[in-house]
Amino acid sequence: MKLNWKNNLFLYVSILTYLVSLLLPVHFIFDNPEEYSGYIYAYVGWMTFPYSDFFCWLGNFTLLLSWIFYKKKIGLILGIIAVIQMSLYGINHLTRLDILQIHEYDLPLFGYWIWLFSSIFVLIHHYKKYKLKSQTL
Repeated sequence: MKLNWKNNLFLYVSILTYLVSLLLPVHFIFDNPEEYSGYIYAYVGWMTFPYSDFFCWLGNFTLLLSWIFYKKKIGLILGIIAVIQMSLYGINHLTRLDILQIHEYDLPLFGYWIWLFSSIFVLIHHYKKYKLKSQTL
């Protein structure tokens, strides 16, 4: 199987940035950064099911499905949904709306931005793919 780096660059960058975001702390903190690691947020995020935090956490699954269906149009739709779901955490944090159960407003975001960029990169991949496809028709 030959990897097509040129056409799938943003897809690979998306996967890589997501994996990096799992290793980084979500918030920029010096005391006990391992408590705020992305993999912990990804692992225990399902516990927020009855709250609106759960919709942010579901961005992980929609991103994964967007990677799986990267050759189909549903991948583009899932990429858009992933960006929306993942951006809710940042919007809540920056505006302090208290729509989510997270109250670490005094801690600046760090790994979150890498996590969000992973969904933006997959969206760029799908956009470029469909823009190229529409130009060839």
